[in-house]
Amino acid sequence: MPGTMQYIRKFGNVSFCDMPFGDADNVALCEVTYMPFEKVVSESFTDEPRPFDEVCRAMFSYNGNRHRALGLMIKKGISVKMMEMSKQKRFSEMKIVACTETFKSNPAVQFAAATFILPDGNLVVSFRGTDDSLIGWKEDIDLFVRNTIPSHALAVEYIENVAKHFEGGITIIGHSKGGNVSLFAALNCSEETRSRIKAVYNNDGPGFYDNSPYRTKQYQDLLPRYNHFIPSSSFVGVLLAFDKDYTVVKSNRILGPTQHDLGTWQIADSDLKTLPHPSKLAKINEICLSGILYRINSEQRNNFERIATALIEGSGQRNLIGVSKHIPSVVKNTVETWKNLDEDAKKELKETFSGSSDIIKDTVKLVVLEDDEKAREHALEGLASQRVKLEALEI
Repeated sequence: MPGTMQYIRKFGNVSFCDMPFGDADNVALCEVTYMPFEKVVSESFTDEPRPFDEVCRAMFSYNGNRHRALGLMIKKGISVKMMEMSKQKRFSEMKIVACTETFKSNPAVQFAAATFILPDGNLVVSFRGTDDSLIGWKEDIDLFVRNTIPSHALAVEYIENVAKHFEGGITIIGHSKGGNVSLFAALNCSEETRSRIKAVYNNDGPGFYDNSPYRTKQYQDLLPRYNHFIPSSSFVGVLLAFDKDYTVVKSNRILGPTQHDLGTWQIADSDLKTLPHPSKLAKINEICLSGILYRINSEQRNNFERIATALIEGSGQRNLIGVSKHIPSVVKNTVETWKNLDEDAKKELKETFSGSSDIIKDTVKLVVLEDDEKAREHALEGLASQRVKLEALEI
């Protein structure tokens, strides 16, 4: 089915001056933001913005003039799309500036952003999702135990710098963790900067530690400009406390984790192909994940975070490709790390997730056998009996 490549080619000759930035452009730029433009473009906001096609050629040269996978989960198809975009008028007319990356281990930070300047004078700020690094995955884990992560503050600072140095309306986009970061930045930037935001795109990004961001005046004011997309069987996008103001997108894949890949999202002309409601699998994912996550108290969350950190650091690898290439040593190192962990911590971890299989089994049965509303009602009643914090879920 048609995807971003078909969109790039079909509308490549149409300038942003004639057809404004839209949903499909958001997906295309989110994908291409996984390219490490920070290797060839300065992070400075005061440097002269560079033509996008020129930067694409520099990026391709940096990668040895060949299309390379950027990680185990980030395929070389993104590089192919980048070079196709560089040939098309719609995208070659853009300029790119302030490509930045922050990568630290303690606390875990994997943050990257780029600003695209459109020929109509508007700006698109794109926040990268989780890359192939284990540090990036560690920061994802921190979303489950902390109200904020370092990327949140960096995103707000970045948006403020964009507003300070450039004129024009601002569109903020992001995929996965980048979607979460995009919404956070839009809600927590200054009122003056927020007034310049034309749109925010959250593409299957996970929610927040709790529902407090969705209770704010900032969120209500932003809603008319907020675009939240999840695939029909979303897995990542229904993690934690997420908003219900989403649009369901049709994917070429069936399972939620594989639908997370933007390259599988279907596009009809210049719009995403949407569905009226999520699949039953998405409902199972949502109820199961909510039931498991919100029955865990703060002490158990912190214990899980400490153990996860130890296991990641103990693996001896920096990224998922390294893990895949050195599986025997990774298994050995992880087992040794587990053996050396405090026995009380290991016991608490096991207790934390005890009963999860029952939640999954009961939820699947209810969603499959009952109508959706009744299934949700019964499932939540069942989860409540297992001490789920329903007040945090608000569903």
